[in-house]
Amino acid sequence: MFPQMDIFFIKAVSLGDLEKVLLSHDGVGPGNGWFLDKIVVNYKEGKEGKEVVFPCNRWLDEYQDDGKTVKELTAEKAGNPEKAFLNAQQWRVQVKTDGDSPEPQDCKRTLVIYGSKGKSDELLLSPQDPGHVCFLPRATDEFIVETGDVGDVYKIRVNCDDVPGFEGWHLKSFHLEELHTKQELTFDCNCWLSLSREDKELVKEFPVVSEDQKTLPVHKYVVSVHTGDRWGAETFANVYITLYGKRGDTGVRTLHTPLTTERKFQRNKVDSFLVEAVSLSHLQKVIIGHDGQGYGAGMYLKMITVRESQDSDNEWVFPCWNWLDTHLGLCETVCEIFTVGRRLISRPKLPKVIMQSSGLWIMDITGSDWSNEEDPLHLSFIFFGNQNHKKLPLQVTGKEIQIKDELSDIGSLYKVQVTGPHSELKQPWHLDLLHMKHTGTKEEMYLAFDCLFNPNEDKCVELPALYADQEPLPVVEYSIYLHTGDLKKADATGEAYLCIQGERTDSGKRWLNSRNSLITFARGQVDVFKIKAVYLDKLKQVLVGFKGTKKDEWFLEKIVIKEASYPFSSYVFVHNDWINKRPKKDFVEVVIPLKEMSVASLLTKQINTKSRGRWQMWVHCVQVPEDTPDVHVVVFGTGGKSSSQKVQNLNDNPFLLTVGDVGDITKLSFLLSSPCLERGIKLHKLRLKDLDTKQELSFPTEAQRLFGEDGSETVTEIAAVRPDKAPLREVLYSVSVHTGTLPASGTDADIFITIFGEQGDSCKRRLRHSCFEKGQVSISEVRAIDLGQLNKVLVEHSNVGYGAGWYLDQIVIHESGKTDSQYIFLCQQWLDSGVGDAQMERMLRLLGKVRNEMLTEKVHGTWDVFVTTSGISSSTNPKMSLTVCGGKGICTSIIFPKGSLKKKQVYETSIELNKKFTTIFKVRLEIEEAGEGESWHCHEVKLQHRVSKNLLEFPFCRNFADDEGERVAELPVLVLNSPFPAVKNYTLYITTGASPGSGTDADVYVMLQGILGDTGKRKLIRKGDDNFTEGKVDVFQLEAVDIGTLQDIVVEKGKGSDWLLEKIIVKELATAGTETLFMAQTWLKDGHDGKRSASVTLNATEIQERKSTSAYPLGKEQMNSEGRWRIYFTKHQDETKKDFEKLSENISKLVMVFYGSNGKSNPVSMENRLEHQAKNQITYDINLPPDLGMVYKVRLGLQSLESSISQLFLHHFKMQNTSTLDTFSLTINKTLPLSLNGDRWIEFPVEWPLKEALSVVTYHLTVFSRNILTDRSVVHMTACIYGTHGDTGDRSLLWSLQNVQQGDDNESFLVIMDAVELGEVDKVVLVISSKKDCKLDIKKLHLKESLRDHPIYVFEVNEAFSLDPNKPEIQREIPVSFVIGEDKQKNGINDLNKEGSKEGNQTEYTIKVYTGHRMGAGTDANVHIVLFGNEDKSEVFHLSQSLEHQDPFEKGMVDTFKIKTKKLGSLRSIEIGHDGKGFASGWFLEKVEIMDASRNSVYCFNCNRWLAGDGSNSSTVVQLYP
Repeated sequence: MFPQMDIFFIKAVSLGDLEKVLLSHDGVGPGNGWFLDKIVVNYKEGKEGKEVVFPCNRWLDEYQDDGKTVKELTAEKAGNPEKAFLNAQQWRVQVKTDGDSPEPQDCKRTLVIYGSKGKSDELLLSPQDPGHVCFLPRATDEFIVETGDVGDVYKIRVNCDDVPGFEGWHLKSFHLEELHTKQELTFDCNCWLSLSREDKELVKEFPVVSEDQKTLPVHKYVVSVHTGDRWGAETFANVYITLYGKRGDTGVRTLHTPLTTERKFQRNKVDSFLVEAVSLSHLQKVIIGHDGQGYGAGMYLKMITVRESQDSDNEWVFPCWNWLDTHLGLCETVCEIFTVGRRLISRPKLPKVIMQSSGLWIMDITGSDWSNEEDPLHLSFIFFGNQNHKKLPLQVTGKEIQIKDELSDIGSLYKVQVTGPHSELKQPWHLDLLHMKHTGTKEEMYLAFDCLFNPNEDKCVELPALYADQEPLPVVEYSIYLHTGDLKKADATGEAYLCIQGERTDSGKRWLNSRNSLITFARGQVDVFKIKAVYLDKLKQVLVGFKGTKKDEWFLEKIVIKEASYPFSSYVFVHNDWINKRPKKDFVEVVIPLKEMSVASLLTKQINTKSRGRWQMWVHCVQVPEDTPDVHVVVFGTGGKSSSQKVQNLNDNPFLLTVGDVGDITKLSFLLSSPCLERGIKLHKLRLKDLDTKQELSFPTEAQRLFGEDGSETVTEIAAVRPDKAPLREVLYSVSVHTGTLPASGTDADIFITIFGEQGDSCKRRLRHSCFEKGQVSISEVRAIDLGQLNKVLVEHSNVGYGAGWYLDQIVIHESGKTDSQYIFLCQQWLDSGVGDAQMERMLRLLGKVRNEMLTEKVHGTWDVFVTTSGISSSTNPKMSLTVCGGKGICTSIIFPKGSLKKKQVYETSIELNKKFTTIFKVRLEIEEAGEGESWHCHEVKLQHRVSKNLLEFPFCRNFADDEGERVAELPVLVLNSPFPAVKNYTLYITTGASPGSGTDADVYVMLQGILGDTGKRKLIRKGDDNFTEGKVDVFQLEAVDIGTLQDIVVEKGKGSDWLLEKIIVKELATAGTETLFMAQTWLKDGHDGKRSASVTLNATEIQERKSTSAYPLGKEQMNSEGRWRIYFTKHQDETKKDFEKLSENISKLVMVFYGSNGKSNPVSMENRLEHQAKNQITYDINLPPDLGMVYKVRLGLQSLESSISQLFLHHFKMQNTSTLDTFSLTINKTLPLSLNGDRWIEFPVEWPLKEALSVVTYHLTVFSRNILTDRSVVHMTACIYGTHGDTGDRSLLWSLQNVQQGDDNESFLVIMDAVELGEVDKVVLVISSKKDCKLDIKKLHLKESLRDHPIYVFEVNEAFSLDPNKPEIQREIPVSFVIGEDKQKNGINDLNKEGSKEGNQTEYTIKVYTGHRMGAGTDANVHIVLFGNEDKSEVFHLSQSLEHQDPFEKGMVDTFKIKTKKLGSLRSIEIGHDGKGFASGWFLEKVEIMDASRNSVYCFNCNRWLAGDGSNSSTVVQLYP
């Protein structure tokens, strides 16, 4: 292309004399290289036209010249252009490559030449011919380069670009020849430029070797980067540095290889690097930067220290104390730092005596020359210590001065201040260095002041002391804004100074006007000054001195001081007063204290780009097992969480993570797809970068292992770190799981829990417990990032099948090591696929925080109320009320006005409780009045008594709104070791009359009243226009703390049409609970007396227990199966591996007999073992009779009693029907046989959900005989006892005998056997055999339960058995002859109850018991009653013999009993119940009538409820009142 000139116009504010132009292009498009000749700028400065030329004559091309597309051009100085051309130098450069150098790759190589007058640009060593390949092995390449006049050359620098795949370059030598002067320079290099070789360098410097001058040394500078101790201080960016000294610079060096193997640039770490360069002489500054772009991609740099070598004993110090980040601090990624001097690397090690001895500081001061003809320069050196300071005057008479002083009484020196000059100067003087050395402690430091003292200038400079073991304080620039008041004559002219005083020290007196000149403070103006001082810490006050001319007075409004370094604190000192002139010519000084302080926003530069939630992720792990399953990650933020996404790799290769809009990211959760790791995965690096905003997040990975040390965890959470913001802490939550006490409550299922809080959730965690047994508390730990206040828990399992589930009572969670805030989550429901609603997961809402003790002292008085609003409320809250409820319906309310509850703020008020309050039962929050769109999210309510300081916390954590959300919420007071009141859902079915005109359009309010309190008045929210229409049933939900048995309901109709209320049914829970009927058949009409509402109070008409529906309705149903079962023996957590292996070897000897509702199975042995066994589990398939019915007990034993058989210890086993998945478990914890010589059988009842289980009973069997004991060693005799609940199986009678009594003609002995209760016993079967001929005479057998005296079952035998070893065994079936104990009871009065009062002191009561007409209302359980009068209470009476019926308490029957007891007075209440024994023991009791003959009184006790009906959770005992 031909030469071309392009003209452009730019408008800008005047820049003064133009000096430089920065020019670049984007390198886009074909043929994008550009050869620029020059730039000429024409402009007018005033009336004068100017032209400035910026010569270039260079390529801006990636592949030509120096390969750069950016050029900084300097203005051509006025003078002779031809002369400048003559000063240019041309060099022939010859480069030799060694023979073992690899084949050259596409890597740019550059050269920089340094001389006494400056340095060249980076010269690209590129071939002149496009096709020529340079730097081949053994090749010599020649290049022609141009430079300016650099003077006498003293070094060159050679650089290779770091490009992928570059193997290195073995450079042999450089030869330079200046083409005009013919000067030749040879550099014998012989070195590698490679990151894979020993030096790991791509940059090398070589000094000139000449006979005329001394060769400069080459140093390996040790550059140490001190990363600060702030959150987010670390960086993943590439960091580079340039060192500058009196003899040139090192060029830009990338800090890629630290001296240690640890990850570089981490928080509060020091990373050291070697930078090889020709000696720079005294270092002056460094420029450090990085390539990280985006908020958080930078680093917080504390300082840089540089040593000449690893053996040096001192180092240069370059303090920074600031962020290098595009959005933080100065919002720059490059920083220029000047040295404050040098310090020793380590403190001198001297004997303690010497360290504490006195000594002198010898101080050598060096500066510029001072003419002897001039008067001495007077300066002051002020040395500040932590106890005092000392001022030393100094007269400068030459280039070097020395002073000596003990600097006693100042304590530890921490800064040195130099002020002056104190006399007029005719020429400037430069202070270079202060070298201080202590003769006693050997402490030594070099303070590089590098300060010029000019004539007519009062200067004050200071530097921190530099100790080896202390971080130097930063030198901070303070911007001072003096605000002169906007008042008449407020302005003034004069001399002024100020002194800033901080918590550490003061700045010294700083003049605001130059010497011999005055300063004017104009009215209403702000004057800005800047001073530099060693960090003063938090500022406390400012001293201002002012001396005005004439009679000037100055009205100083305020002073604002801002720190120009991070964190940019701002201090305001308010004066608002005059500074008056004194009669004399003195300065007036005022001290202004600090008024307020603020810190600027951490994010100095706002992020303007909107994030689309697309992040780049790096995960670098080591020690990763080969068979590691997939790892997923979930991202949590302040606005939600992301979906689970697969981690693409663990080897530091970036991949895309689509997060979405989750707000500010707070943590990452890593999820393992299956828990099969043998050890945790060591996490080395974790990083996230937003592809839109470029924001970066780091994560602490020190000592971090994914999924725990042993790999047993499935979730690991790591908190995100942002600059200078503490991340969320890690919390170890202790989770106490309370399994219920109902039959079959326990489970061996894997239980999973997800804990939710205001800061996210824990993700799904498996609770590390092998079995959740009935009535037990299982404690597990969950390690998670702080969830804030907890609010709900999701608990779940995956065991399908009736009986495979679990009855969960409650979950208690607290931080491990703390008990002051325990979170309570009530459940009290089944998680079983065959029970109730068949749900196997439950979301549990937080009930509250438990108190550790009861309320102390008096409850009445003033309570302070603290209401915390969360950050998601609307701008205006509705009008709310808080009600505090005590016992017996006592309550007090206060109002929170509309708009008073602000986001993220605490609203404070108080409430007065009168003396009727003896306790606080619950609190209620309720909307009183709400406008459209008004909502309020309550975080927490706290009540604290002003006197006793009792504190109650109510974590509501819910939203209140008229449309969406809740209108009313209640929480109870929870006390440790006391039953926790539940928050119940009451479902109201309201029936409107069917006659025309029965409906209403009015608002309806209800209040439920129970024996424990009431719900408060609740408005029923209409959802549609057809509520309360004729003949319709409307359903409403009402949530309240449990108010006990419902007694009344108050219904109120607001202003509107009349309403015929037919009835209301209130149900508790959706699947089970109490159902209460309130019959009304009442019109609610507006009053004629002007009342706007009508109300009615309805009493409970009928209360009944609703049965829980399940996969198996209650009754005598049979299990529908084909008899195929699978039995699992699982290793217990306390069982050793050796014990479990022993069980595996001997389990085949086990025999089981199963009893069902339709019979029993034959003995079942363990024969069909599964081939593929799970770890720590033994599994067998067995077959039972398909018509066995519901299994209710299991008998276990061994096949043989030979002594050679190993003992078998069983912890636990589970059985599951392979067709129906019905499941039951048994906890054994026994060793079989129980005795090698004794009973080999053991029995266990089988428990099923919602079924009454049998219990294990110890039976005493007494044998009355003659001559059995003499032949017991050869006789074998067993007994099998039969009852209504099955049999005991054959039990040996002649082993382990007790209570043996032997006479001449008779004998007796006791046999003890444990068996599942038999019910009513009807017979016994004896089996007798002998090893020799003998004759046994058995008279009778007595059988009874060990814990009861009666009944005693008597079996009359009275037979002599002749035994012959050659004949078959003898078998006899003996029925019950009679029962002792029954004939001693009359009309249900137990013998124990006949011990009573004297005759005439007793009263006879006739008791009529009414059993309900409902299905299954009757019971076979043992019923008892206790009477309570106003004078006394009766003993316990067992009601067993009805006057009307042989089998009492059957459906629809009335049974009458007569009892006598002591005088009780007027009856107040009764307790009636049963022992729950027997199948289907549930009993629906309608009522009890009692007639007192002595008083001629009749008492009626209504019940109308189930007493522990099968499937309900109610008690078997009830207290009734007349």
